[in-house]
Parts: sequence; structure tokens; C-alpha cells
Amino acid sequence: MISTEKQRAFIIKFTYFILIAALIFASFKFILPLFMPFVIGFFIAFILRPAINFLTDKIKINPALTSTLVLLLFYAITIAALTSFGAKLFSKISEMVLTLPDVYKYSIEPNLDTFFSKVESLAPNVDIFGWDNLSQSIMSLVASFSSNALNFVTSAATRAPAFMIKLIITIIASFFFTFDYKKIINFVLNQFSEKNREFILNVKKSSIVAVFKLIKAYAILLSVTFIELWIGLTILKVDAAFPIAILIALVDILPILGTGSIIIPWAIISLINGNSSMAIGLFIIYTVITIVRQVLEPKVVGSQIGLYPLITLMCMFIGAQLFGIVGLFGFPIAATIIKNLHDTGAIKFIK
Repeated sequence: MISTEKQRAFIIKFTYFILIAALIFASFKFILPLFMPFVIGFFIAFILRPAINFLTDKIKINPALTSTLVLLLFYAITIAALTSFGAKLFSKISEMVLTLPDVYKYSIEPNLDTFFSKVESLAPNVDIFGWDNLSQSIMSLVASFSSNALNFVTSAATRAPAFMIKLIITIIASFFFTFDYKKIINFVLNQFSEKNREFILNVKKSSIVAVFKLIKAYAILLSVTFIELWIGLTILKVDAAFPIAILIALVDILPILGTGSIIIPWAIISLINGNSSMAIGLFIIYTVITIVRQVLEPKVVGSQIGLYPLITLMCMFIGAQLFGIVGLFGFPIAATIIKNLHDTGAIKFIK
């Protein structure tokens, strides 16, 4: 009888946690995107709050004026940076997309012809690699890539009005959240009991600590990747090794791209152009970076945010599978918050 009661209690508790997890997943997957402009607006108000409080308390400037000036300065700097960087990036991508077929036809294809001719000279009258068909397939693939890229740009342009509406709503919401930040926070907290308010404040504190520690962890990883790239590219005598290493290190932060999205094509093109030493060197750099990153990432992130490396690895993998780059960073943060709340006694579910 006791065993049956324990099993029933376990099933009820397990079902409860499954339902909670399903509700959280549905909220993040379907409901959160609907409120994203307001979430971003609140986040902007939150990160600007220390500056506003400093100017208000220390320099004795009117709070409304302070909020306006800080927000305007924030948007001015952000828009200037994005406009400058975005215009250059768009120009380079457009140039690459439009010239890619010609680059292949007049640069890469002749080198491939020479390479396969040398190989086939070892076996006369035998088209080992089916080069003619392969060449046509590659050319079609390049043309298809350019066409799809242009279609993507066109599609992005058609979505621009909807994006602008969301951007305007985000900016307006950030002003409202900034002007009435304390009122909004107090109103929300007053809807909970004193015990629950303390719990929410603990979650906020743990979240801030976890985010800053995660930023520190990835800054360490980015620095290690940059040093490896800089040393490797310098040994290979690559021009502008320093800025190229910075660019590839920044790309390496993104889980979908990574260093391989730049180094591997670079190595393949070097091999096709007959620069085998450069190709081998780039492959070695990529291998070293990949091994070091896979070994260090769970340990560095885990040590910074206080999680066991295996748990960190699981959170990063599952988060990336469910929510992409947001889940990659968000799941370890969520796990850290839960651990901190458990350590402080706010919640208890693991012995």
C-alpha cells in the first residue's frame, strides 16, 4: 500500500514537472516572439538604468531629462554603429554574390582543369573523376547559390516594413519602460506575496550574475581562439593576420558558423590554386582550434557559471537544438539560476 502511494506521488510529481516544462517551452517558442519588442524595450531600459541612476543621484539631473538624454545617446551610438557596419557588410556580400560565378569561371575552374588534367594524364582515356559533369554541376551550384542569395536579399527587403514597425514599437516601449521603470517594477512586485517577491529578486540577482559570468567565459574562449589564429596565420605569413584573426574569432562565437565557415573554404581554394602548404597549414589551425574549443568550452563556461562541465555541455547542446543561439546561451544561464536558488534554499528538489 505504501509502495503504491509512493508510486502515485512520483507519477503526479513527474507529470507536474512535465506540464511545467511544456508550458515553459510553449511560452518561449510561441508566446515570447509576440512580445519580443516589449521584452527588448524592457531589456534596454534595464541595462541603461545604472547610468540613469548615476546621473540622477550624483549629478542631480531631472530623472525625465536624464532618461531622455541617455536613451537618445544610446540609440544614436547604436544606429551609427549598425549603419556603418551594416552598409559595409551588405556591400561586401552583394559584391561577393554578384561576382562569384565569374570568380569560379575565370579563376577556380582553370586551376581545377589543370589539376584534373595532371591526374588523368596518369590514366589516359579514363575519366576517373567525371570532370566534365562535375564542372557543370559545380557551376550550376554556384549560379544557384548566387540566385538564392539574391532571392534572400529580395525577401529581406519585402520584410523590411514589418521589421520597421517592430523596431518603432521597441523604441517607443523602451522610452515608456525607462520613464516609469520603478513604477512598473513596483506594480509587478506588489502582485506577489512577500515570500514570492524575495524569490523573484533572487532570480533577478542570479540572472545578472550568470549573464556577466557567461560573458566573461566566452571572452576567455574568444581570446584563446584569437591567439591561436594570430599565431597560426603569422606562421603562414598571411597578410593582415591580426585583423583576420579578430574577424574569424568573432565568427567562431556563432554556433552555426564557427571558424570552419571561413577557414575550410579558404583552405580548399588554396589547395585548388596549388598552394598546398597554405591549405595544410589552415587545416592544422582549424583542427587545433576545434579540439581546444571542444575541450575548453564546457570547462570554462562551467567553471565561470558554477556548473559541472557535463551539465554545461548538455545545456548548451539541448538549448541550441531547441532554440538555436538563444538556447545555447540561455539554457546554461537558466541552469545556473536554478542551481543558485537551490544553493540559497529558495527551492529544494535535489538531495
